[in-house]
Amino acid sequence: MRLERFRGRDLATVYRDVSRTLGDDAMIAHSRVVRDAGQTYIEVVAVDAVEIARFRRQLAPPAPSVLQPGAARRARPYAVALVGPTGGGKTLTAQKLAVHDDAFGFKRAGLLALDPDRAGAFDRLLHFADANDLDVEIVHDAKGLRTAQRRLASCDVVIIDTPSVAPRSERTTWRAMLRELAPDETHLVFPATTRFDLAATIRETAESLGVTHALLTKLDEVPSDANVAMLASTLGLPARWITDGQRPSADLRTAAPTIISAFETAPSEQGAFA
Repeated sequence: MRLERFRGRDLATVYRDVSRTLGDDAMIAHSRVVRDAGQTYIEVVAVDAVEIARFRRQLAPPAPSVLQPGAARRARPYAVALVGPTGGGKTLTAQKLAVHDDAFGFKRAGLLALDPDRAGAFDRLLHFADANDLDVEIVHDAKGLRTAQRRLASCDVVIIDTPSVAPRSERTTWRAMLRELAPDETHLVFPATTRFDLAATIRETAESLGVTHALLTKLDEVPSDANVAMLASTLGLPARWITDGQRPSADLRTAAPTIISAFETAPSEQGAFA
């Protein structure tokens, strides 16, 4: 989505330019008074109404079927996979989705971590699962995967934690296991601190994993909401949740209100979206 900047000596002139360029239904995302070379101007940033409506729909995907009223019991648990780069917060996000009331906190949730390299860095996840009475399975190979699926069969939803996605990574074992799991949703967990020039590359790398949604994390670590708006636009994926802290039961929110409101600051601080 592209936001365009307009500047003039008075508001009427600027609005006329907006209407001429984007149409009478254009939405004003931001306006301010600026000084440039000793002169005072009115600056407005606007977006085509059709584009902003499309973006709002993108940020309000349908709820998972398991959360919809009157949903019938499925033959297998609803599966939500989390994929993304190192340091994105996938494991913490999995914990949040399992217990937060705005996610699957009212359902029987299980956690499944793919660990083909036997890295073994899951002590915190195991402790969390024990403290919150959650079923959890750490899977190293295909045989273990089938065992884990049987053990988690009584859950309403299973949240799948995966190894890191990297552009040059050649690890394929866990990808094969993920395909066998056939998740209903695959969320690209993406830290809001990521440089914009890397965002498209990482998304392209994750495309082969069947990514369906974006899930922005670490919003509490970015200096401005401008980063959030630009990153969401760059990824171009539906987004249901965002995270902004370390507390599993508290620091998760629906994505749309935060990302849409971020447009109010994004244009003045970062310029137009490409």
